[in-house]
Amino acid sequence: MSWFELFWAAALLLLLLAVTGGSLAWAVGLRGFAALATAPAFGITMIGGTAIVAQWVGLSWSVVSVLVVTLVVGAALWGARFAYLRTRSQPEEEGERTRPRSAVRLLVASIAAILVLSFRLADAVGLPTNFSQTFDNIFHLNAVRFILDTGNASSLAIGRMTNPGGALGFYPAAWHGAVSLIVQLSGVSIPVAVNAMSIVVGAVIWPLGAVLLTRILFGRGRVLTISAAILATAFPLFPLLLLDYGVLYPYQLGLSLVPIALAATAQVFGLGQRVPGFSRWWWTLVLLGTLPGIALAHPGALVSWLALSVPMVIAFAIAQWRAHSSARSRVLIAGAFAAYIVAGILALKILRPPLEARGWPTTLSVPAAVWEVLSISTWYGAAALVAILAVLAGIIWALIARTPASLVALGMYLVAAILFVTVVALPFGTLRDALTGAWYNNTPRLAAMLPLVMVTLGAYGVARTASALATIPVVERIRASTPPSGRVLLGAALAVGGMLAVQGAALAQATTSVSALFAITPTSPLVNSDEYALLNRVDQHVPEGVAIAGSPWNGSSLAYALADRPVLMPHTVMEITQELELVNEGLVGAKPGGAVCEAVEILHVGFVLDFGSQEVHGAQHEFPGFEDLGTSDRVRLVDEQGEARLYEIVACGPSANR
Repeated sequence: MSWFELFWAAALLLLLLAVTGGSLAWAVGLRGFAALATAPAFGITMIGGTAIVAQWVGLSWSVVSVLVVTLVVGAALWGARFAYLRTRSQPEEEGERTRPRSAVRLLVASIAAILVLSFRLADAVGLPTNFSQTFDNIFHLNAVRFILDTGNASSLAIGRMTNPGGALGFYPAAWHGAVSLIVQLSGVSIPVAVNAMSIVVGAVIWPLGAVLLTRILFGRGRVLTISAAILATAFPLFPLLLLDYGVLYPYQLGLSLVPIALAATAQVFGLGQRVPGFSRWWWTLVLLGTLPGIALAHPGALVSWLALSVPMVIAFAIAQWRAHSSARSRVLIAGAFAAYIVAGILALKILRPPLEARGWPTTLSVPAAVWEVLSISTWYGAAALVAILAVLAGIIWALIARTPASLVALGMYLVAAILFVTVVALPFGTLRDALTGAWYNNTPRLAAMLPLVMVTLGAYGVARTASALATIPVVERIRASTPPSGRVLLGAALAVGGMLAVQGAALAQATTSVSALFAITPTSPLVNSDEYALLNRVDQHVPEGVAIAGSPWNGSSLAYALADRPVLMPHTVMEITQELELVNEGLVGAKPGGAVCEAVEILHVGFVLDFGSQEVHGAQHEFPGFEDLGTSDRVRLVDEQGEARLYEIVACGPSANR
């Protein structure tokens, strides 16, 4: 599988997001860069929302169903916008209009960030067909196959892969639905589609959203825009960390959309630079079109938006308090703010996972945790020096300027920093769980939030510092004596130098770490090279529709995702039926006419994959029914590669299953 096929698959996803999300952004009146950056958020909302709607109305999951729902929603939005404009006595300039020269700079900066991040992520993945050798990836890869098999990508249905009885009523499936559409559109394998999705999320959606948030808060300055694009490539904590840890694909998607939602939130509350011809009520519609996609990608990302938007709510409440001096108005403002606080507390409680999933311990002292935030050295140890200086400059200039936008940017940074320090160091367990339980009390999830606010604050710091330096007499004279072409070349050289300067040791370390987890080698923890080779031949031996037994902990369950053959246990966390337990416990002793053979017939299982005792987490889980298969006359060896073996079940005699 070539890189061309992977990038072709990524291009098809971008086209789908442009057609769905871009058309909705256009329908509500966004133009230019604002429409471009907002399109993915609308697109993910359409993908995740259509999946639920399609299940309700009986439509099979496909690109066509997404386009049909988008057409209906787009027509409604366009009609509402058209009716609104008809009521205006004065014609309105729609959306964001950028001067040609500024548009070129913005385009070049965005493309540069996209290319740098694309190559960084491709380097981390290693090969188009590689996949994360981690516990969570068993579910993610098999869930994509489950969607393709069932024609149902609803977040209300995907849990039935592991819980057929319906115990898992909701699981956020927007990421899985999007990946399944990539497979449908391009025909690539599931691992290639996953890697294409990762590149789109980390190299396109993320930097565009980061630049949008920066421009919404602080304007369209040249240095500001370029700095935001450069800094979006500077942090190993996002998007690389969530590929290195977990792997947390859905959460990565959700977080990449959060800057878009924050930009819309700022406009709703009248903060930052107003987009011409676009009132806060239309931005409210943009926000409402963004949040469902975030929630259906990962509820933890929705809570991230709630947390990071707190400074905006406070700034808005203060502004309203000052603008309204009557007692009645201030009572209403105080009441609304109190209701917001209560709603936020309830959201933190409702959206957090079960207690048994929130048991991650603290790992540092409070001073050490604060230092990791200030030095941007969390998780990987190596500090990103240029990014540190940019963020520190942003903090200083925010304290000097004390404008609503700068204080909001500083406030978002403090919220993210406090949450990180809380999760890694706070000794008060109840308070810690109340604040960070929605993120599983898990360090990497909160560490990944830091770049979302550091890019904007750092870009502001660079822009204000550059403006201050430009007022120095010597610099003014040099600038005045330099011809325009020379200033362009100097600016380009500084931008390239800045891009190179931020690609430091921390990023290299993160890339190496991800590469090690994605590589398929003789010692890979989930599926090693021998097992992978055998999985690529499984479809030659196992008829379509015939299920395969085996331990899900040793990677054999990925026969579902990789070989397109059903498995009895597509994940380690499963609803164990009586028939499944009989096979897991007694297959090696099955006898014709016995209970195990009856279970074999009911489950339509005909083969067993034996990948040995090595498990992805280094633990050991007993499945007595699969032990000593090599010496058993209940099975027949069909294929092998190294220590990996595929057996056919012969204990129950001739079967219609085979």
